[in-house]
Amino acid sequence: MEDHIEVPETVVLTSEGSSSGDEDSGVGAGLLQEPVIRGVRNGGPPHFVTKLYDLVSDKTIDSTISWVNMENQVSGGAATSFAIWNDVDFVNNVLPLMSKSNKFDSFISQLNNYGFKKVSWDRREYANKWFQEGKPHLLNNIKRRSSKENKSDNDKITREIQKLESESKNVDHELHAFKAYIDNAISKHKQILQAIEIVIKSIQHHCRSHGEVVNSDSGSTLAGHETSEFGESSFPPSC
Repeated sequence: MEDHIEVPETVVLTSEGSSSGDEDSGVGAGLLQEPVIRGVRNGGPPHFVTKLYDLVSDKTIDSTISWVNMENQVSGGAATSFAIWNDVDFVNNVLPLMSKSNKFDSFISQLNNYGFKKVSWDRREYANKWFQEGKPHLLNNIKRRSSKENKSDNDKITREIQKLESESKNVDHELHAFKAYIDNAISKHKQILQAIEIVIKSIQHHCRSHGEVVNSDSGSTLAGHETSEFGESSFPPSC
């Protein structure tokens, strides 16, 4: 008597929860598919990010784009930002290697979409905390920002601009008020100087007039000039 061996049926669950035992289903039909993430290819870093990383790490174009080596870097001495040193060469020779568009504005928009920030005022230097020299495995953490996040950032920037404009207007108003105060102070100072000048001229005129009166009487006074017993002159004082 031969032993009967039962072979368990292999069951593959589909997205509807049914088995692959149906003959019509075909091989692999109905298998759960890995969700597609926008901006990510095969679960890895976005193409834009990996291409940018390769170009930044390419020593042959360091004069155009490269990592920025600073004294204060993260542990291990890895650079955490990159800079574009030659805009013209970048647009003409480097940007076409990573994008069909050679418009610099489009490149900057892509940087913003993937969370890069400009970190310097005097050069085109950008950074993302997951974009570090010698650490390509961190690129998996960089995801494309949603339109909602971009809108939120744009709204924030708009509010900051409006705030700066308001502060600028307040400063202009304060400067205008201060200028008016200075002009008023200068005007009053001139008036005071004019008044002092008038008083001085009046005193000088009075002294000259009094001196002429004394001189006109000097002849008779000299003729009958007498001194006191103490030898003091009897001439009246003059200015």
